[in-house]
Amino acid sequence: MIFFFSKAGLKAENVSLFQERIEEFEALPEDLIKHLPQDINQQIAYFVKLFTTEKREVTIRWFKRCSPILPYFKIIFKEEGLPEDLVYLAMIESGCNPFAVSPAGAVGIWQFMEKTAQSYGLRIDFWIDERRDFMASTRAAAKYLKRLYQAFNDWRIAVASYNAGEGRVLRGLKAKNFADYWRAMMSGVLPLETFAYVPQWLAITILAKNPQKYNLPSLDDTPFDLDEVEVPGGFELKSLAAVAGMDPELFSFLNAKYRRGFLPPEKNSKVWVLYENKHALLKNLYSLPWLKVTADHNGEKIILYALNEETAKKVMQEATKNPSQHKKRK
Repeated sequence: MIFFFSKAGLKAENVSLFQERIEEFEALPEDLIKHLPQDINQQIAYFVKLFTTEKREVTIRWFKRCSPILPYFKIIFKEEGLPEDLVYLAMIESGCNPFAVSPAGAVGIWQFMEKTAQSYGLRIDFWIDERRDFMASTRAAAKYLKRLYQAFNDWRIAVASYNAGEGRVLRGLKAKNFADYWRAMMSGVLPLETFAYVPQWLAITILAKNPQKYNLPSLDDTPFDLDEVEVPGGFELKSLAAVAGMDPELFSFLNAKYRRGFLPPEKNSKVWVLYENKHALLKNLYSLPWLKVTADHNGEKIILYALNEETAKKVMQEATKNPSQHKKRK
């Protein structure tokens, strides 16, 4: 798969944005949420102020990290027939960090729990977690949001359900015989976190669509110029980045679904690269002094290739101990 866009330059000072393996999200204090204004417009105004003052540095980091991948999200949401503004939920969910993990175990940019992710076709096994795939997870999130809208016929309730869970929201609405979003929110039937979720999304959407007004980095719709390249299985991601001449942290960010730092060994895999690095990867793939590490597992041979033998051996030991390492996609 290849995408042709105007080339987006990657500034050195922005590379660190892709190095974060854990995005720290402070939960909003319950007391703060309880004392939010009753009026939705005042709630939105509160979060606009919060994101541009106390949490300004966090907001800037989100904008810079999200900017080169949001255009892809917009394409996917348009294909699924969703309002474009929904893409900004990715900022509230994770700051567009594929490595983000919530205390409850939700993973990736769109913070999917495992069961929900698998129900939308995302592969999760020893080698791969597509909740961390910026493209596949976005397609799944779009389909999930579309289904939630079909269930509730109200985007505010659909967005709240994305946060709280469809079942919990449905039970809450039925328990109080509510059909109106704001009555449900003000009734206390839904979690406090959900009460603040929609106004946070609306606030970040205002900022994303008016960055200059708030002195924030522009979201200029110029994405990474990417290509998807097929390579043999078992290779170490960090070393593939070196072969391609790409920053290893950016390469890891784009290929975050490979959760062990290696491509699955059983067959060819596809990796995302900047278009300008595609030919270097294909040309130089076998030019490095790869070390071959092998092991037998359930009668099958596993082969990994790395420049550091110890790194491969560690992953290999984990693989041979894990019964799900060859688990097939459902």
